[in-house]
Amino acid sequence: MEHPTEEIVDATRLREIRKLVEANNQSSLSSDIIICQIYMESRFDKNAHAQGSSARGLMQLLKAPVRELARLANLAKAPKDRRPETELYREADAFHDSPQFVDEATNIRTGTAYLQALIKKNTAAGAKFPIVEAFKDYRGIRNGLYFSKIQTAANKLAANPDSMQILWDMVQ
Repeated sequence: MEHPTEEIVDATRLREIRKLVEANNQSSLSSDIIICQIYMESRFDKNAHAQGSSARGLMQLLKAPVRELARLANLAKAPKDRRPETELYREADAFHDSPQFVDEATNIRTGTAYLQALIKKNTAAGAKFPIVEAFKDYRGIRNGLYFSKIQTAANKLAANPDSMQILWDMVQ
């Protein structure tokens, strides 16, 4: 960064994100891993939106994961209480498209719940490294580099929790 005030603003934003993650993380993953993922996905911009994609919010969630969470919640109900998938998907799509979805706390809760569902799925499937596989599923890229970068940065961030430099280096 060229301007000290930008560094202060970024460090303040990092502390805000940390508080949001600590209050809303629905996964078994550390706050540092989630913070690094959020930075990798959106650079802490709640209004981030990838052109040509349905990805939205801090965690850049697509419509499909929101639908999957609705489907899993429906399956957890007694059969007599389950609703038709078409109805669930319509509601999930409306939620994904709503202003509420990019609310930072809501987006973190939703994204981390989806990550936890992927971890559970990969654990049940007998994956040797279910967290690594979950991140491959989340990102849709199977080479493992995405999680490797996040994990390396998260380990450094744990030792230096206010360092934006770690996040800037991660995305280089």
